[in-house]
Amino acid sequence: MGNRHEHYLEFRRKYPEFIYSGYNISESDRALGLDFHFIIPGLAEFRPRWEIAKPVNQSLDPNDETINKLAFYLGMVELISYWKTTCSPGVRINCGCLSDAQTVWWKKLYEKGLGEFFYTNGIDYNDDFMTIIGDNNNKKCAPSLLKSNTPDNAKVLIPIGGGKDSAVTLELLSGYAERFCYIINPRKATLDTVSAGKIPQKNIVTANRTLDENMLSLNRQGFLNGHTPFSALVAFSSVLTAFIHGIGFIALSNESSANESTVPDSDVNHQYSKSLEFESDFIDYEKRYINSGTKYFSLLRPLTELGIARIFSGLDKYHHVYRSCNIGSKQDRWCADCPKCLFVYIILSPFIEQAKMAGIFGKDMLDDAGLIPTLEKLIGLQPEKPFECVGSRDEVNAALQELVRQYQTSNTPLPLLLRYYKNLDIPERYDIDELSKRYDDRNHVPEQFVPAIKSRLK
Repeated sequence: MGNRHEHYLEFRRKYPEFIYSGYNISESDRALGLDFHFIIPGLAEFRPRWEIAKPVNQSLDPNDETINKLAFYLGMVELISYWKTTCSPGVRINCGCLSDAQTVWWKKLYEKGLGEFFYTNGIDYNDDFMTIIGDNNNKKCAPSLLKSNTPDNAKVLIPIGGGKDSAVTLELLSGYAERFCYIINPRKATLDTVSAGKIPQKNIVTANRTLDENMLSLNRQGFLNGHTPFSALVAFSSVLTAFIHGIGFIALSNESSANESTVPDSDVNHQYSKSLEFESDFIDYEKRYINSGTKYFSLLRPLTELGIARIFSGLDKYHHVYRSCNIGSKQDRWCADCPKCLFVYIILSPFIEQAKMAGIFGKDMLDDAGLIPTLEKLIGLQPEKPFECVGSRDEVNAALQELVRQYQTSNTPLPLLLRYYKNLDIPERYDIDELSKRYDDRNHVPEQFVPAIKSRLK
């Protein structure tokens, strides 16, 4: 963890204001274009861009109220990546209005979504870390009205990230709705996932998000940088995508384990924008201020990571195409050396034979002494979990205890990490069968999709 608190104070003094100057909606034959304009006076201007594939042979109305609201709100999330370079105390919104209640909502997203950023940079912030000043005389303040083009509830949009979770959602919903896949900045693993799922090309909707080079340059120069709540971008952009395609449901793949904080006894959660808290807040915000008619929820919210791993173990067609490693994602590989790789290896190993696991990852990760410090973080021996999308400490312990049992039952010598774990003599005992079949009732899954989940837990 670094300590950049003095830089934080210095940048705030030098650059007291961040301006969300505007957004522009354009249309080509193939895509809806969104251009955003942010300014840090005296430092830089930023013009990030999104392009979202639109329905074939269909024109969109750039003045449509819902499209404009969603574009504006997408910019409210996008600005986080640029604001964090200086953490300017004032954020002026020149292109849309926000009520007091909306301002509170956005400030909560910024604070909790940037919890890891503040923590890892050693920034000791307080409640006045940001003041949002909106243009409340703007014409876009009109109340939201449900459009006449009510979306089709026989269709579901599934954001695909290339990992095991979205593959499980894709399979669970087969036969329950016509499946459409949403991919931001497609890469080999995401395209291979939808191919393995036999999704027709017409049902694949892609979006391209382009960061402004000026922000990347500031990062290289030593301005503030760190984790941002990417899944909040997925939320707003997927609602916009579903709206323009007339799709009734959006099924995320965030599980119950995403609710656990990364740093104990704190609100610092690497996965905040994947948590039930954010999901509930977003659903409420969408209904109150957008009202697109599309229903956003996480299909896997009732499940644990172990439950997802158990289901995924039976989906052979995805085993050699999925990739969750952030380090190796651009090269379409597992680095087999990071916390995410070790977590996925451990959580799947009770359900998939070891020879196959080693083949997928390129080595037996359970026999790598260099991963002991990471293991200690995953099981709770160290106070902080890795700042990655990993499951709960209890689930990792349950998986390791089951692996030790399996090895001993078959009279197979324990690999190094399992020997190390066994010698820790952890007193708690975890029931992997109960954890992998647990159904958490705290979720927003529509009733018609519940059987898709429960049928796999028997």
